[in-house]
Amino acid sequence: MKYLFMLLTVLWLAACADPYRNLYDGIQTNNDAKRSPTERAISPAPSYDEYKKEREGKPAE
Repeated sequence: MKYLFMLLTVLWLAACADPYRNLYDGIQTNNDAKRSPTERAISPAPSYDEYKKEREGKPAE
């Protein structure tokens, strides 16, 4: 039982490794659900990595 609790704790912590990425992905998914398929195809939302590079001022590769 003790090992099961430790395993579940480790898995839970691994899932929360980057809460900002998870928050960004949740907001992006919510916004995409409100857009039509045509709008999503014409102007897709940037990935979290692209968004992070833009915020940090690094040029996109």
